[in-house]
Amino acid sequence: MIASNKSIPVCATKLSPPAEVGWLTSFVIRWGRLGSTDIFHENVSRRGLFGKSFILLFGTPHLGSFANGFYLRRLLKGRRFGSILDAGCGDGTFSFYVASKNPATRVLGVDVGEQGLHGAEDTLQVGERIQKSLRLPNLNFERLDLRELNASNEYDLVYSFDVLEHIAENNKVLENIYRALNQGGLLLVRIPTRVQKRILNNKFTAEHAHWAAIEHVGQHHDMESLLKTLRSIGYRILSAKYTMGFWGRLSFELSEALKYYRIPAVVQFACIPPLKLLRWIDTLTNPKDGDGLLVLCEK
Repeated sequence: MIASNKSIPVCATKLSPPAEVGWLTSFVIRWGRLGSTDIFHENVSRRGLFGKSFILLFGTPHLGSFANGFYLRRLLKGRRFGSILDAGCGDGTFSFYVASKNPATRVLGVDVGEQGLHGAEDTLQVGERIQKSLRLPNLNFERLDLRELNASNEYDLVYSFDVLEHIAENNKVLENIYRALNQGGLLLVRIPTRVQKRILNNKFTAEHAHWAAIEHVGQHHDMESLLKTLRSIGYRILSAKYTMGFWGRLSFELSEALKYYRIPAVVQFACIPPLKLLRWIDTLTNPKDGDGLLVLCEK
């Protein structure tokens, strides 16, 4: 494991919270739904019982995380990994899920920690705060720029969802991950394509496009260039597919349209389940092109 005095220490020896944490934390651990840790976010807490109940029933409201969760679960099914690196873990949505479902697996989530929709906390601070309540003994967090990842032969699996587009030098990150993997270790990476296509009027996604133009400094790969880069580093490609085909694009654009028309939050929440259904359908298809690239490769 990468040594750092910023990593969260092992706080317990079993997957059970102390009694004073309360029934809600205990329920979250037993439930183990992807994104259920969102109930600890301040922006969910402000919505009271409604917000927490929605998260516990439907999981993460983030459509991208929802879809990526299916790709990750399908990879994990039937496999056992001794060590897993969540490369660009954000607030730990996937880290908590993987660690709770695989108690014998050592999981490390690393991230630079960026200011998000979490009040005064950055994303990594949110994950650290949740871990203080959940105390999963096999999970640690570390504040780390992936460009400075210097581990060697440490991990059986590394996954990175919608992270590399935020790093201009992401080829360097892919090299670092290759070095960090054990021989035969797997990398699952998902990034948006260089060129994004739209189904509905572009005005609905204009705000997101403006944000992406600033934030996505590393969104420069298409399928051909990504596979070429991975092979040049030494990876063996196991599978490669497009994501965000018609159904995925439609789901995303409809969600942005709701924001564009300033639809009340309660109505937007009510629309999330059917939008998730569209995104789930997208995960089952193999479109000829799409706005996302999903590649599984091996060292």
